[in-house]
Amino acid sequence: MKRSPITVPSESLTFPLRRAARQFPDKVAVISPEAEGKETTYRQLDERSSLLAASLADLGVEPGDRVAVWMKNGVEYILSFYGILKAGAVVVPISTHYGHREVSHQLNMTEAKGLLAQEGLIGSLGDGASALKTLRFVVSEGGGDPPQGAVSFSSLMRGSALLDRSVGMDPEQTLAVLPFSSGTTGLPKGVMLTHANLLSNLYQIIQAHEVSDSDLLINQLPFFHIYGMTVLMGAAIMAGATQVVASRFRPLEDFLNLFETFRPTLFFTVPLIIQEFCHHPRVPNMDWRRLRYINTGGAPLAPDLQERLTRITGVPVMQGYGLTESSPTTHVNPIRAIKVGTIGLPLASTEDRIVDPLTGEELPSPEVGELWIRGPQVMKGYYRDPEATARTLVGGWLRTGDLAMKDDEGYVTIVDRLKELIKTKGYQVAPAEIEHILVGHPDIQDAAVIGEPHPDFGEVPVAYVVPRLWAVISPEAVIGYAADGMAKYKRLARVVMVDAIPRSPSGKILRRVLKETLSPEITPRGRGLPAPGQGR
Repeated sequence: MKRSPITVPSESLTFPLRRAARQFPDKVAVISPEAEGKETTYRQLDERSSLLAASLADLGVEPGDRVAVWMKNGVEYILSFYGILKAGAVVVPISTHYGHREVSHQLNMTEAKGLLAQEGLIGSLGDGASALKTLRFVVSEGGGDPPQGAVSFSSLMRGSALLDRSVGMDPEQTLAVLPFSSGTTGLPKGVMLTHANLLSNLYQIIQAHEVSDSDLLINQLPFFHIYGMTVLMGAAIMAGATQVVASRFRPLEDFLNLFETFRPTLFFTVPLIIQEFCHHPRVPNMDWRRLRYINTGGAPLAPDLQERLTRITGVPVMQGYGLTESSPTTHVNPIRAIKVGTIGLPLASTEDRIVDPLTGEELPSPEVGELWIRGPQVMKGYYRDPEATARTLVGGWLRTGDLAMKDDEGYVTIVDRLKELIKTKGYQVAPAEIEHILVGHPDIQDAAVIGEPHPDFGEVPVAYVVPRLWAVISPEAVIGYAADGMAKYKRLARVVMVDAIPRSPSGKILRRVLKETLSPEITPRGRGLPAPGQGR
């Protein structure tokens, strides 16, 4: 089974919004239940984002500048996203879970000229704001007075001039969004996604998921994440559909109330929410007849949960697959031909292959190898990191770092992964990022971080720490030290004190040895680990 190729116009990422505003000017594009049910039409989205673009230009934003967005889900996020694009700039999405250390790193690394942020988040930058090298302005979104030195979001919406510099640009070469990903290993990297990358993926998603202007979606996944940004926010606008924008799914009772109030036709989510639905007593008694399907991504979904939710609701549940580096979607199950436990088939105009990670040779089905992907949605490369780009993009193919197998019909199953990333709560955590923080402590000589299986979150970060000679430091102190300025989902679940970290002769941490040698119980210091250079 192969999907028909797509034809993508040579347009910018603002094209879907401009088109929807022409076709459905007075149709409700966004419903904001957390803002007393405020409704925004497609005409208003288009005009207000052009108004914001003009105001950003007045603040000095030039084509190619990077402007960051640090907000929770809401119509203001959507306006900011398209306003930055219309100003000709590049959107730098920042996680609302980030602490000051991570935000400062991302702003400095991208040389962001501006920051559009939620009122309550700006203060958390604290002293870190003084270390921002290129930031020229901060826009505060919220009901109160903006912090000192910032301008209010509402003040930027009071002008009359409209601007859209995105029309006529080269979509193949012009960056649209610069999200961050840990790639296959190492510290977070900026992923260069062009207008053509993202627009191509929207066309692919609309075709595979059969999204239309008659659909209504509840969008609870964060727009700062590539899944929420493209598959939810972007696809709804691409189709001219209506999206109900929520910034959270807890308490689950409130989230279920949204389902009963708005009765969505499509639902895109993550395995954690699938699991909670399966165990909530209210779910079996709800009316799910309007919902055509449930799609999950971001992390593997256990087959038994997939089948269980289908039994409970009567709604087909399917998995998809993607990476930040591919805008994100590359695979999804056909709606009427779902194979439980698989990520489905490649999207239109997308190729995949299973490759021996040692030899680079393509493997026949059903052998297990590394999943490689090629298509118009694959990134331009990592921002100012040609070495990482060369390792990840090989002859136009994206190396995913995931081990997979393909059946005789082309359906792909993810088996394991080559990369060292910890996948927790639908997010990716790079062990090297936490290790870098840990070894900065004066009492810590060495450290290694791995993912430990968790029944609800997939994995949680666990650190193995070698204290300096004569140092006295507790696991609790290490956890507290690492947590400062760090997103909650990255925080250590526990710390194990050891005499040595197993390393190869070249100094590489042997995480496999850690996972094989250490049991789930805390291993006392001095037991069970080989000395450096003695790993298997």
